[in-house]
Amino acid sequence: MNKQIKIIVLGLIIFASCDLKKSESPVQPAATITQEIKLTAEQKQNSGINLGKIVQLEMGEEIKCAGLVDVPPVSIASVSLPIAGYVKSTFELLPGKKVSKGQVLATINSLDYIQMQQEYLQALSALGLSNVEKSRQQTLSNEEVGSKKKFQQAEADQVNLQTKVKSLSLKLEMIGCDMKALSMGNMNSLLAVKSPIDGYIEEQYLAIGKYVTPADILVKIVGTLDKHVEIKVFEKDLSKLRIGQTVLVESEGVSAKAKVFLIGQQVNLETRTTSVHGHFEKLADEKLFTVGQFVSAKITVGSKFVSAVPQAALARVGKAGFIYFESPMGIVKQIPVEILSSSKEWVGIKPLVNLPEGKLVISGASALEAIFAKD
Repeated sequence: MNKQIKIIVLGLIIFASCDLKKSESPVQPAATITQEIKLTAEQKQNSGINLGKIVQLEMGEEIKCAGLVDVPPVSIASVSLPIAGYVKSTFELLPGKKVSKGQVLATINSLDYIQMQQEYLQALSALGLSNVEKSRQQTLSNEEVGSKKKFQQAEADQVNLQTKVKSLSLKLEMIGCDMKALSMGNMNSLLAVKSPIDGYIEEQYLAIGKYVTPADILVKIVGTLDKHVEIKVFEKDLSKLRIGQTVLVESEGVSAKAKVFLIGQQVNLETRTTSVHGHFEKLADEKLFTVGQFVSAKITVGSKFVSAVPQAALARVGKAGFIYFESPMGIVKQIPVEILSSSKEWVGIKPLVNLPEGKLVISGASALEAIFAKD
């Protein structure tokens, strides 16, 4: 019975796998189907149609890619304390709140901190006595009254206590203890959690009374220093990349220019891409983008001669578009194209179907696209 169930389950998995492969098979998009229509004289006039031809122009060659806005590790901080304790107080640390370097984010009550201060003061006091004892034994040894063994023991005790005092001092300084005040006998049970960088709160894990350990991250902060874009470029385009190339970055209607400053030296085996980093050219542009924001990018990698049409001859649809040809019989055909590059006046294109006989519509393409969509 169990064997039959296993066979049935295996059959279902294989069937689902085959069905998934069928659904993932490439289907010709609607954009690659040529359409045609006969326009009336009124439609031609209203569309502002003018005729011309495709020209060959030398235009900037672009690599299209996508990525994220990022910051270097020096601008990301995970704040924790190297000692356990209880959260006594915290402040309004909502995600997105701006904080400054050195700003107190919370206070921690720690019994371990009190214990360390006690041990430090006791070791400091013992070191003082050890110094006196070493001096006394040295005097006796010089006068041949005391034994050299006692002097050597006093010297060893002094070194051990100096090491202990130094070790405790470094530990206390690491967690933010005021060593000058402590040396005067002023102990404290509270530790301040401070921001190590200027930035914005990304996440916080604080609550009054919560017990925290050295392994706990208390606050995550993202800085604004040196914001840049990290984009993924396919391996087929890597040979075209150079340091200093211009990158046009776009996201949610906002655009800016950046310069390539770092090119990855290893291809990801799963995505077949390499990370490329670009610095924003202007600080004002850098402020328009948020860390982690998705961006589309175009890297200008040189120039080449391409088929080009005026901007008014292209009806953009997403990252592609349509151009239009009018045949000698007055029939207008819609031709899907891939956009290769663009300038203020011209667009470099690659037709996705064979071009028909006739003349190119060099103005009024947007109006024609609306007419074709209506029909």
